[in-house]
Amino acid sequence: MIRIRKPATPPAILAQEGKGPAATEELLRQYEADPAGFRGGTRSFTFDKKIYGAPEVKTALQRAQHDKCCFCECKISNHPGDVEHFRPKRGVKQRARNQKMGKPGYYWLAYDWSNLYLACEDCNRRHKGNLFPLENAHERAKFHGEDLSREKPLFIDPGKEDPETFLSFRREYAFPLETKGKETIDALGLNTRARLVEDRRESYERLALIYILSQDSDAPESAPAQKLLARSQEDSGEYAAMVRAALRCAFADPAD
Repeated sequence: MIRIRKPATPPAILAQEGKGPAATEELLRQYEADPAGFRGGTRSFTFDKKIYGAPEVKTALQRAQHDKCCFCECKISNHPGDVEHFRPKRGVKQRARNQKMGKPGYYWLAYDWSNLYLACEDCNRRHKGNLFPLENAHERAKFHGEDLSREKPLFIDPGKEDPETFLSFRREYAFPLETKGKETIDALGLNTRARLVEDRRESYERLALIYILSQDSDAPESAPAQKLLARSQEDSGEYAAMVRAALRCAFADPAD
């Protein structure tokens, strides 16, 4: 994971009259008319995917995220992507995925630009889902009138904080630097998804060889290898957080 810097101005559909704001106001109105029904699960919200999942929203996120999943950093162009709600809109689980989902979820953030990211299907549907653990679940905001600032999420929010403060990499494996890093690694399966780990391993081993070439100043391949390494650790590089960690350690022996 790396820091994501989205434009301050949201895509028009999220802000223009009759679209995002109107849809949000309707959700608030519905909740206020029957809070017990929504909290008890006898009523549920209907969300308009044509607004939060509009092509202009996905395009803006894809650009801001350099065509990468906000969590695992795989290229979205190589994997189908979803517009992900960082704070889940329909309901929320504190821990296990088989835990009963608490209702109603963060419905008032369904069309909020700060709550939207682009994630691959594995991260969004098969791992994070409705998970959103807090240090203290009793401080969770249950409706739009409560204060979100009281919450202390245990998931890294890549749009508001630097993930590399909380986790790093040893070769192709992520490891936590703080509790929030461990929670994020475990919940997203960053070390248990075989395909993801294999993709990172292949990237690591390829770049390790390029690093060796870059160190031989007499070799004609040295200069292009140095340029490739520089590009690989930029925000646009796939698995940039892993590459940066490897370069900080000057790449371990690929045979280790």
